[in-house]
Parts: sequence; C-alpha cells; structure tokens
Amino acid sequence: MTNDIIQQTELVYFEMQLMQARIRMEGMIAANKEREISGESLAYNEKAFTDLIEECNIHHNAFPFQGR
Repeated sequence: MTNDIIQQTELVYFEMQLMQARIRMEGMIAANKEREISGESLAYNEKAFTDLIEECNIHHNAFPFQGR
C-alpha cells in the first residue's frame, strides 16, 4: 500500500471512532435530559463525557499522521 492509501485508511478509521463517540455522547445527553425532566439525578457527569475521549481513542495523540 502506498503512504497515501495508508493515511486515507487511518483517517477513515479515526472518523469512525469520532462518530462512535458522537453517537454515545448524544445518547448520554438524551438520558440526562430524560432524568432531568423526571426530577431524577443525572445519569452521566462531566467525567463520563470526557472519558469518551480515551474510550474511543480520539485524543490529539491518536489523530492519524501523528509523528510522520
């Protein structure tokens, strides 16, 4: 594989990880909103949201082309 194809593949993989994090985040926001409306305590706190960064491997050091 050429370097361009490798970079494109890595970028698509990274974008998929971003989408996975976004879907989970939107679900977390919806769950919190439902609980808020019901007068219950929130299901997810700030740490739960920031943990998505590591769980989905979308921190700045994971971005494709790093170190090339």
